[in-house]
Amino acid sequence: MRTEVFGLLALESTNVVMKLEKEFLEMGLNIRIIPVPKEVTANCGLSLKFDLEDREKIKIHMDSENLRGEFFRITKKGLKKEVEKIQ
Repeated sequence: MRTEVFGLLALESTNVVMKLEKEFLEMGLNIRIIPVPKEVTANCGLSLKFDLEDREKIKIHMDSENLRGEFFRITKKGLKKEVEKIQ
């Protein structure tokens, strides 16, 4: 059974999600907009899926723009999904 592990960034608004997606793609990061999983509470129905090794770059960029969000590590194995909040 295949296991997929990735980062998820939950944000306050759709506009911020779309703005950051554009900026992160321009930075060459592997970013995709996905629906917020039901296990995560967010004001916006969209989130950003990213490679975990890019988390520090994402955090630095968000700090420079004075933006806040919540980071999660998602582990999917078959139909099972584990969600862990990370700093």
